[in-house]
Amino acid sequence: MRVQWFDTDRENVVYFGNYFRFFSSAEDEFLRSLGLSHQALKEKYGLGFTRVEATCRYNQPARYDDLIEVETAAELESDTNLTLLFRVFRKEEGTLLAEGKVRTVCVRLGDEFRRVSMPQVVEATLKQAIVNA
Repeated sequence: MRVQWFDTDRENVVYFGNYFRFFSSAEDEFLRSLGLSHQALKEKYGLGFTRVEATCRYNQPARYDDLIEVETAAELESDTNLTLLFRVFRKEEGTLLAEGKVRTVCVRLGDEFRRVSMPQVVEATLKQAIVNA
Protein backbone atom coordinates (compact mmCIF):
# COMPACT_ATOMS: atom_id res chain seq x y z
CA MET A 1 0.00 0.00 0.00
CA ARG A 2 1.12 3.56 -0.55
CA VAL A 3 1.40 5.97 2.41
CA GLN A 4 -1.20 8.68 1.91
CA TRP A 5 -1.03 12.34 2.90
CA PHE A 6 -3.65 11.80 5.63
CA ASP A 7 -1.44 9.08 7.20
CA THR A 8 1.29 11.59 8.04
CA ASP A 9 2.04 14.46 10.38
CA ARG A 10 3.39 17.86 9.32
CA GLU A 11 6.86 16.37 8.85
CA ASN A 12 5.43 13.84 6.34
CA VAL A 13 6.14 11.00 8.79
CA VAL A 14 3.43 8.39 9.38
CA TYR A 15 1.55 9.13 12.59
CA PHE A 16 2.24 6.25 15.02
CA GLY A 17 -1.42 5.27 15.44
CA ASN A 18 -1.84 4.71 11.72
CA TYR A 19 0.32 1.61 11.87
CA PHE A 20 -2.61 -0.07 13.59
CA ARG A 21 -4.79 0.90 10.61
CA PHE A 22 -2.18 -0.75 8.35
CA PHE A 23 -2.30 -3.85 10.58
CA SER A 24 -6.10 -3.94 10.37
CA SER A 25 -6.03 -3.76 6.56
CA ALA A 26 -3.43 -6.54 6.44
CA GLU A 27 -5.56 -8.65 8.80
CA ASP A 28 -8.57 -8.25 6.51
CA GLU A 29 -6.53 -9.33 3.49
CA PHE A 30 -5.04 -12.26 5.41
CA LEU A 31 -8.51 -13.53 6.36
CA ARG A 32 -9.83 -12.97 2.82
CA SER A 33 -6.93 -15.01 1.43
CA LEU A 34 -8.22 -17.91 3.57
CA GLY A 35 -11.80 -17.53 2.40
CA LEU A 36 -12.80 -15.91 5.69
CA SER A 37 -13.86 -12.38 6.56
CA HIS A 38 -15.06 -10.57 9.64
CA GLN A 39 -18.45 -10.04 7.99
CA ALA A 40 -18.81 -13.73 7.09
CA LEU A 41 -17.90 -14.79 10.64
CA LYS A 42 -20.50 -12.40 11.99
CA GLU A 43 -23.25 -13.45 9.58
CA LYS A 44 -22.64 -17.21 9.61
CA TYR A 45 -21.64 -17.79 13.24
CA GLY A 46 -22.47 -14.59 15.15
CA LEU A 47 -18.78 -14.40 16.08
CA GLY A 48 -15.96 -11.91 15.92
CA PHE A 49 -12.38 -11.46 17.04
CA THR A 50 -12.09 -8.68 19.61
CA ARG A 51 -8.74 -7.13 20.44
CA VAL A 52 -7.28 -7.73 23.89
CA GLU A 53 -3.72 -6.49 23.29
CA ALA A 54 -1.96 -4.45 20.61
CA THR A 55 1.69 -3.43 20.42
CA CYS A 56 3.99 -1.86 17.87
CA ARG A 57 7.75 -1.40 17.80
CA TYR A 58 8.86 1.42 15.52
CA ASN A 59 12.25 0.95 13.89
CA GLN A 60 12.34 3.64 11.22
CA PRO A 61 9.79 6.17 10.00
CA ALA A 62 7.60 5.63 6.99
CA ARG A 63 6.98 8.82 5.04
CA TYR A 64 4.42 10.26 2.69
CA ASP A 65 4.35 8.46 -0.68
CA ASP A 66 6.43 5.48 0.53
CA LEU A 67 5.29 2.19 -0.90
CA ILE A 68 5.01 -0.15 2.09
CA GLU A 69 4.35 -3.85 2.40
CA VAL A 70 2.81 -5.45 5.48
CA GLU A 71 3.82 -9.05 6.09
CA THR A 72 1.28 -10.97 8.18
CA ALA A 73 1.64 -14.15 10.23
CA ALA A 74 -0.68 -15.79 12.73
CA GLU A 75 -0.45 -17.91 15.86
CA LEU A 76 -3.23 -19.89 17.51
CA GLU A 77 -2.75 -19.91 21.26
CA SER A 78 -5.93 -21.90 21.83
CA ASP A 79 -9.32 -22.47 20.24
CA THR A 80 -10.34 -18.99 21.47
CA ASN A 81 -7.17 -16.92 20.93
CA LEU A 82 -5.72 -15.76 17.62
CA THR A 83 -2.58 -13.62 17.57
CA LEU A 84 -1.58 -11.74 14.44
CA LEU A 85 2.00 -10.63 13.85
CA PHE A 86 2.89 -7.85 11.43
CA ARG A 87 6.09 -6.55 9.88
CA VAL A 88 5.99 -3.35 7.86
CA PHE A 89 8.65 -2.84 5.19
CA ARG A 90 9.53 0.00 2.85
CA LYS A 91 9.09 -1.85 -0.41
CA GLU A 92 11.90 -0.18 -2.40
CA GLU A 93 14.83 -1.31 -0.27
CA GLY A 94 13.14 -3.79 2.06
CA THR A 95 13.84 -1.75 5.21
CA LEU A 96 11.96 -3.02 8.26
CA LEU A 97 9.99 -0.02 9.55
CA ALA A 98 7.82 -1.50 12.29
CA GLU A 99 6.74 -4.75 13.93
CA GLY A 100 3.38 -5.26 15.55
CA LYS A 101 1.35 -7.80 17.43
CA VAL A 102 -2.42 -7.92 17.91
CA ARG A 103 -3.92 -10.54 20.23
CA THR A 104 -7.58 -11.32 19.69
CA VAL A 105 -10.21 -13.43 21.40
CA CYS A 106 -13.10 -15.11 19.62
CA VAL A 107 -16.35 -13.78 21.09
CA ARG A 108 -20.08 -14.24 20.60
CA LEU A 109 -21.27 -10.89 19.26
CA GLY A 110 -24.20 -9.06 20.76
CA ASP A 111 -24.87 -7.96 24.28
CA GLU A 112 -22.65 -10.46 26.04
CA PHE A 113 -19.37 -10.51 24.05
CA ARG A 114 -18.62 -13.80 25.76
CA ARG A 115 -15.42 -15.68 24.88
CA VAL A 116 -16.21 -18.79 22.84
CA SER A 117 -14.34 -21.43 20.89
CA MET A 118 -13.90 -20.87 17.18
CA PRO A 119 -15.98 -23.09 14.94
CA GLN A 120 -13.89 -26.14 14.01
CA VAL A 121 -13.85 -25.19 10.33
CA VAL A 122 -12.46 -21.72 11.15
CA GLU A 123 -9.84 -23.12 13.51
CA ALA A 124 -8.82 -25.78 10.94
CA THR A 125 -8.53 -23.14 8.20
CA LEU A 126 -6.31 -20.97 10.41
CA LYS A 127 -4.17 -23.95 11.46
CA GLN A 128 -3.68 -24.94 7.82
CA ALA A 129 -2.57 -21.38 6.94
CA ILE A 130 -0.12 -21.33 9.83
CA VAL A 131 1.39 -24.71 8.88
CA ASN A 132 1.82 -23.61 5.26
CA ALA A 133 3.39 -20.26 6.17
